[in-house]
Amino acid sequence: MDVFACAGCGTELTAPVSRVALPVHTHHGGWEELHPPLMEPATYAVDPQPTGPPWRLWKEVGADAAAGQGVFAPVYSVSFGARNRIVIAPGDSRSMILIPDKCEGYCQGVDGRAGPNLACEGCGRAVATRMDDCGMRNVADGVA
Repeated sequence: MDVFACAGCGTELTAPVSRVALPVHTHHGGWEELHPPLMEPATYAVDPQPTGPPWRLWKEVGADAAAGQGVFAPVYSVSFGARNRIVIAPGDSRSMILIPDKCEGYCQGVDGRAGPNLACEGCGRAVATRMDDCGMRNVADGVA
């Protein structure tokens, strides 16, 4: 079992979790539907796809650059954010507080578009992004 801690102050940010494969349905979901947590309790996975900002418009990026980011069909915008982020079930998070001005969303929650929206309780460092808006699997990712 692993426990992730803040890189700034060492505060433990997760309950003990074990690494598992990233679920195949990670990036699929129905829009305007609430989805359950992506990860089972006490597990984590590593998501190799880029996540979050910066976002660039498809029409500015083009098909080749988008394909390099793992996007193979036209979409409004393409993420050029961090890869290999740790993904946990929100219930496994510890000692994290919301950053209110980073909690943008659409109709039913936060969507992570503004980047990390969870900070370490110990030192205030931005450590993760909570996502739970409609059409998304509930996760806390980027724990560090």
